[in-house]
Amino acid sequence: MAHRIHNIRFYNLKPKAATCLCYEPKTKKLALARSDNSIEIWNVENAPFIDCTIAGHAENSVESVLWIESRLFSTGLHGAVVEYDLQTLGIKHEDMVVGGAAWCMDVNQEKTRLAVGTEDGYINTFAVHKDKLIYERIFDKQKGRILCIKWDNTGEMIYTGSTDTVRVWSAISGHAIHKMTTSRSNIKKSTIIWCLAVTDDNIIISGDSQGFLCFWDPHIGVLIESHESHTADILTITLSHDMNVVYCAGVDPVVRSFCKVILKSSGKPQWVKGIERRLHVHDVRALVEANGKLYSTGVDGYLAVSSYPPKNLVKYPPLLQSPCAIICRKSRCILLRYTNYLELWRLGSATKDPPELVRSSMLHQLDEEPIKLLQLQTKNDESIISCAINKDSKTIVYSTDTHVRVFNFDVVEGDAQLSRNDTDLSMNRIQKMLFSPNGKLFAAINNDGNENTVTLFKVNKKSLNLIGSFQTTRESIKNVGPVCFSPDSKYLVCADRQRGIAVYFIGNGITAESLKAWQLPKYSCPVTAMAVQKSTLNLVIAYSDHKIVEYNIPTKKYTEFSNNLQSRLPKHWLARPFPITNIIFDTNNENVIIMQDDSSMYVINKNSELPEAKEAKIPKRENGESAEDSNSVCSSQSQYAFQVAKKYKHLVYLNWLNDEELVAIEVNPISLIEKLPPTLKQKFFGM
Repeated sequence: MAHRIHNIRFYNLKPKAATCLCYEPKTKKLALARSDNSIEIWNVENAPFIDCTIAGHAENSVESVLWIESRLFSTGLHGAVVEYDLQTLGIKHEDMVVGGAAWCMDVNQEKTRLAVGTEDGYINTFAVHKDKLIYERIFDKQKGRILCIKWDNTGEMIYTGSTDTVRVWSAISGHAIHKMTTSRSNIKKSTIIWCLAVTDDNIIISGDSQGFLCFWDPHIGVLIESHESHTADILTITLSHDMNVVYCAGVDPVVRSFCKVILKSSGKPQWVKGIERRLHVHDVRALVEANGKLYSTGVDGYLAVSSYPPKNLVKYPPLLQSPCAIICRKSRCILLRYTNYLELWRLGSATKDPPELVRSSMLHQLDEEPIKLLQLQTKNDESIISCAINKDSKTIVYSTDTHVRVFNFDVVEGDAQLSRNDTDLSMNRIQKMLFSPNGKLFAAINNDGNENTVTLFKVNKKSLNLIGSFQTTRESIKNVGPVCFSPDSKYLVCADRQRGIAVYFIGNGITAESLKAWQLPKYSCPVTAMAVQKSTLNLVIAYSDHKIVEYNIPTKKYTEFSNNLQSRLPKHWLARPFPITNIIFDTNNENVIIMQDDSSMYVINKNSELPEAKEAKIPKRENGESAEDSNSVCSSQSQYAFQVAKKYKHLVYLNWLNDEELVAIEVNPISLIEKLPPTLKQKFFGM
């Protein structure tokens, strides 16, 4: 059976620069703030993936993010400290600061006091309580803005950086103890202290606009040593967990390290330049070291995870949290989600080649080019939280933080017609939404802080009619993550961000039977992708550590293949850096499972022999690099159970358009780089 792949490259995302990072060691979560004021929560325990996204707002501002235990805070130019609710993904509390815009904040080691530095030169402190912050005081006013702030290890002193100055403050009296002035290479040009770090023996490390990394003694208020490490501004510094290595980077994007050595002659410590790595081409805005890995990000939007030794680097692209695309099989359309608008495209059809002419690696000419039917902008340019489209593309729904919109769409005699649907869903926002495969049901899933509510609607031509709702908390499903319908539209499967999975029997609506849902056994890692097979009703689940299970819904048991697979997963498979983001099945062979991550498409053939040795590598199919491959995508004539079918750059979405055509949506890395501002001009040898 020949299969064609539509390689779609018109998904034209703009990369959003990353502004700051913060790591939480207990939950192994990384908060990454972007230039549109959105905050992505990455789970980095295994293969890093976006766990959830807090939508950005134009009136908000995020200059600094901070974890206090498992609570997330930010501050910014609107002059407030914001605490987020990580269940509803909205703002929980907002506390204003004195002194205008806030640039930076830090918490003491005991996690009991928070300090914020402001535009007008004030330090504000807050007491951290279980459910809120309580304002304490402001310190003496200093001249000029405070751009960076750090507590010392005792909690008795606070260090700040501003123009030409590093200050040491008493956290008890609120007075400045020392004022340490930086040197100027140009008398007329001031030196800006952009970032600070503090060692375990309370030595202050500063990075400035001259490219100098400086070490200060806060007890006597003097400069200990200085290194001209960069040719331009140092914007970020981080220390390794053992406090023996400093990493720094900035406008000059080379990440340089300095190692602490003890001099034999004097027994005093000195910082010596170590390795340097070019992980980014554009400005590096944030660095965090955790569990032996260095996380870096900046203007290019990529999250780079590097380690040395051995030398290793993986870069995660600045894409939206999945799903970013939805396919409409009935109308040959695809809905693409951007930050604040949706695009609907009708896909072109390939020329019908005689079967004997279809061969591996051939490119198929299109009878007609893809056509953009619709661009749907949100009201006030708000960020889209979730969206859905029916299989005939006639009903489109999207949600922002403040409103839900339902539209009817049709193409009449070549003209696209869009009209507002009169349906009032009586919801301000919907976190997850999807239409059933048969197009008759619409499911909206929300979290109001205490419980998740699944609301079902019946789809009519002009409206959505409420059927009923139920809570998922009885099945311990609290913060809903991946969701899917079974192909027969009778089962709804919900996974949450705390590793729970529950199956609900929907049938034709909500009945007493549907409320008798059941849970799958909990695994130690969260789900990154799941799907139900049409012919067998097997639920296939991929976890963040790359474990795969297959669970039969009617019998409520793991399949024999699933049980055999657990001890036979190849190390090569388990060591892959990208998580599985999508699962589909071969339409003509129920023994073939197709999976995708950012860089590859994988085929798992249940009929083939599982590898005996865990060291076995995953082979690449012959002609697997071809653009339009006929039989190699889903061929069952293979001796290997695991295979790489095709390599991609940034594969966003993969699904069947019909039984013969696959759609692969790819974002070209060059198109992301082209949208970035110019980089720092540097002279290299011979140039």
